[in-house]
Amino acid sequence: MTSKPTSSSKRPPAPAAASSGLDIGAQLPLLGGLSPAQFMKRHWQKQPLLVRQALPGVQPPIDRAGLAGQAPRHEVEPRLVAQQPGDRWTLRQGPIPKLPAWSKPQWTLLVQGLDLHVDAAHDLLGRFRFVPEARLDDLMLSYASEGGGVGPHFDSYDVFLIQVSGRRHWRIGRLGVSTSGALREDVPLKVLADFEPEQDFVLEPGDMLYLPPGWAHDGVAVGGDCMTASVGFRSPWRGELANELLVRLTDDEEAPRGDRMYVDPRQAATAEPGRIPEALTAFAREAVLKAVAQPLALERALGEALTEPKPRVFFAPGDALPPGQGARLSPRTRMMYDAAHVFINGQSFRAGGRDATLMRRLADRRTLSVAEVARLSEGARDLLDQWTEDGWILPG
Repeated sequence: MTSKPTSSSKRPPAPAAASSGLDIGAQLPLLGGLSPAQFMKRHWQKQPLLVRQALPGVQPPIDRAGLAGQAPRHEVEPRLVAQQPGDRWTLRQGPIPKLPAWSKPQWTLLVQGLDLHVDAAHDLLGRFRFVPEARLDDLMLSYASEGGGVGPHFDSYDVFLIQVSGRRHWRIGRLGVSTSGALREDVPLKVLADFEPEQDFVLEPGDMLYLPPGWAHDGVAVGGDCMTASVGFRSPWRGELANELLVRLTDDEEAPRGDRMYVDPRQAATAEPGRIPEALTAFAREAVLKAVAQPLALERALGEALTEPKPRVFFAPGDALPPGQGARLSPRTRMMYDAAHVFINGQSFRAGGRDATLMRRLADRRTLSVAEVARLSEGARDLLDQWTEDGWILPG
């Protein structure tokens, strides 16, 4: 394995079929008896799905006291939402050192990215890895006291809403049918100004609701407090993704051979100094097109961008992987691959042969057995040791 792409335009064969161990054709209670393949074809980005007892006997990934202990931590981006008399709303961004009394109605605590800090939350998120890792974002946990919610709103991403304790009353409807999408201007939240739901139902512990982008929803705790786990999927905006890729494509370290500075020895005197020279515009266009045209450059930049850890993610350094140990990815590690590369936490590595097969398996399953680790080449094993020292990989 090497850390930089070569200049050759010849690409290795495409990766073999996914080796995550998940049978995407098997019917799952999680999806109401649908297989992952059927769910993705019928519902993903198309229509909602309500599944009663998708996870029978489910327990919250963290209890109420543990959640309160997360609220003062800025890493989980806590938010406290409360509804006041007169249909007024308040929003407080974390850290939040003290929460309202549990008995006080109509308040909600939202904790983002709990899967990065709590193993049970990470395990719950892992049930949805039939969706590409490039789209999987995080697990948010919402605690609501009696009557608590965040108001009717809509998201621009897919979400699975899992009731893990208590009961929540959901009302849902399509944009353009249930609501115009206009937001209230008198509140600090993205609360819809108009909302007439098409459907409503109460979720009990173990029930799950999938909503595609553009479905307005409003969930309120009923019969006491409740917790809802939200598994969200990121959808990058085209402009944001282009900006991120261009920054990486023009990284000095990866500058293409023959790079040159703009020169204009034939520039004439101008009476219009504010006008951008056409030659400079052409030079800029050529620079962008040349960066994108480099073999595997776009693929490298995309993989690095998709695996870049979030700004508030940190890793605890460790020691090299002990002999006779398997390896597993830290819950905070993002690892993906394409036909030519392996990507991990914003870095790219060229991979081929047996090493590529094993590294792809690590990305899919998030673990390698002792026997699989032993099959890595010396160079790949050195990388594994380095990643373990960086805290990206854990023994086990």
